[in-house]
Amino acid sequence: MHKVNSLHSVNAASYSEDIAKSTESIASTRAPERSVPRPSKRGYIQTLDGWRTIAVFSVIFYHAHAITIGPVDLRKFQDFGDRGVQLFFAISGILICSRLLEERHMHGRISLAGFYIRRVFRIQPAAVAFLAVIGILAAFGAIHPTWPASLSALFCFRNFYAAAHRVASPDDRYTVHFWSLAVEEHFYLALPALLIFGRKKIIPLLTALTILFFIWEPLAHHLRLYQPELSDWRTDMSLRNLLFPALLAVLLTRPSFRSFVTKISSYNTLIVLTIVAIFISQIRLGGHLTGAIVCIGFPFMVLSTMLHPNDWLGRLLESFPFVFLGRISYSIYLWQELFFIRTAGHSALRFLQSAPLNLIATLVCAIASYYVIEKPLMRLGHRLAPPATPGRQDLATSSLRS
Repeated sequence: MHKVNSLHSVNAASYSEDIAKSTESIASTRAPERSVPRPSKRGYIQTLDGWRTIAVFSVIFYHAHAITIGPVDLRKFQDFGDRGVQLFFAISGILICSRLLEERHMHGRISLAGFYIRRVFRIQPAAVAFLAVIGILAAFGAIHPTWPASLSALFCFRNFYAAAHRVASPDDRYTVHFWSLAVEEHFYLALPALLIFGRKKIIPLLTALTILFFIWEPLAHHLRLYQPELSDWRTDMSLRNLLFPALLAVLLTRPSFRSFVTKISSYNTLIVLTIVAIFISQIRLGGHLTGAIVCIGFPFMVLSTMLHPNDWLGRLLESFPFVFLGRISYSIYLWQELFFIRTAGHSALRFLQSAPLNLIATLVCAIASYYVIEKPLMRLGHRLAPPATPGRQDLATSSLRS
């Protein structure tokens, strides 16, 4: 991606997978010789919450003002933080596809109604609450966003709106991070249909689509089909970051592929190689190649800790701070845009947009959002559409105070 695109990127979307942390098919891929079964109340793989924490704080690190520690200037490293969005995409692509595959394996079919009910109750309440706060602040004159930008965020086409329109108001920046939510929502519409109607040929179908979108992104830039500034936010330009992880999830159902990935991901080899490749390509080669490396490398990074959760990195990602922050990462993603912002116009919130108050305000709002809005509504969604796969019934049956 072009660097200017990344200047507006925020994490997308951890945020979307908090109620479905794992699937049995993924859990079964862990290397038996290095994995010890752990009793778990919720039955999910906690390393994924750890990755969400890394993703969302990468975005915050990127959006923060220039950071220096004594003589050390970290601004050069801050530019890498925008890749947190693609890390969220990698997690979502793997987990959403794995969960749908497991449901079909267990019950012979995929319930589209159940899937979309749970998705709506997971994603929309917190997003609507955030947009309502933006509207209230606008009504009192604290900020000045435009209605078209806010409506495009509400109705999940913020990415296309941003790519097609110049910023009408600097305060439209407060909703610009909804571009990544829009991409994920469009992915949720496409993937179940692919799994249902392309069931017997899903691997070649996903492979062909992934290759197509890999080719399309640099080709569209070369032909100048879109305005280059925000064109990478378009769904057709970003979808490969979700399709490739979904393809890996399908391939993991094959024992030979699972065994191969388990072996090559030992000792966090894939993580080290991916990080080195990203730094080299970002510095020496260019945005398009870096985007391709991230698209391929991030899903393998996530899988490496899922397959080897007892490695040092897996244990770190499963520590309490990483797990807790990962669970509320969607709320953090939503609210950080209000307090970590670079280009907004005059705002009555300026006193909350400087360190360390911006971080404190973000965490307070995120925690309140998670426990007051997200968690109760997730449980309601699970009551209306009970999950078909094991390990997720707790949201539908447990006490709100648990």
